Amino acid sequence: MQVQKDEYIRKLIEEKFDYIEALLGSPFFPRKAMTKATHGQTIVYSKNKLLEIFEEAHFQDCFLATHSELDKLEARLRVIFLDFDNSTNIVCAINQAFKVAERIRNEYGVKPHVQFSGSKGAHVVLPVEPVEFNKIEGTKAFLTFLQRKFLDEGPSLDKQTIGDISRLMRVPFTINTKALNTPSKGVVKVLQEWDGNYANVESSLEFFELKKTMLKVFAPTGTKMSTKKGIRKEVLELIEKSRKGIHLTHNQRLAILFELIANSYTDNEIVDVFKNQEDFDEKKTRYFISHARNQGYRPFVTERLKEIVKEAD
Repeated sequence: MQVQKDEYIRKLIEEKFDYIEALLGSPFFPRKAMTKATHGQTIVYSKNKLLEIFEEAHFQDCFLATHSELDKLEARLRVIFLDFDNSTNIVCAINQAFKVAERIRNEYGVKPHVQFSGSKGAHVVLPVEPVEFNKIEGTKAFLTFLQRKFLDEGPSLDKQTIGDISRLMRVPFTINTKALNTPSKGVVKVLQEWDGNYANVESSLEFFELKKTMLKVFAPTGTKMSTKKGIRKEVLELIEKSRKGIHLTHNQRLAILFELIANSYTDNEIVDVFKNQEDFDEKKTRYFISHARNQGYRPFVTERLKEIVKEAD
């Protein structure tokens, strides 16, 4: 009976292996895996070895890393993994997973993979167009930024998965031994198949980089402008250039933005200042304005402002 069950699960995984490989990214190996029998994580280098250790465990508690060892070595982000758990209300966790999946589809145009964990929740897996950073810390920070966007969808999202580039996920069709005595028998089931597309996170990356820049260069709260009223001459000079369509650096645009907000300019008035920039995008501009207002960013100190005026890309 056990042999037949193992053969059945192995066949299911083999039939869907190309799908799993595409979902998590290629080259697929080497990659960390874990089963009930391995008593910890182990690195596998081939499909045959992976299936071998799964079968040795009778396909119980089988996990795969969401990123390969090569991805981690090269600080590459390939997958956004979200884990929804609710021990008292499984339906709630699954509903929240589907709510996030629909939000992802609307925002990125990608139908993500959704699976029942076999026990108390669901996983959402969103493959993305690969993004590489200089260091793994940058990859983790960006992953955190992307995952935190979905925290407001409900309390079931497991915060321990946030920023974890080494996270392991349960393998579809395998058995979660925590739920052997439940109606599901612990089977990890695919609830929604990924549509084969990869999310373009370039716009999210731009917002992420902007946020980092703001945290590094904005003047601390309480910094006062060097003049008691009106906009400083350095900023007026930058505004004039912007209206003429002369390209401004990123910091120069921030200098204008912070100064105009501090002087009670409306969003529409600020948008109007930037509309002649060659890369003007009204939607992004309004996002940056809203973000700066919400964060309470203050104008640059005059010494720093004078340096910014001289910048050139």
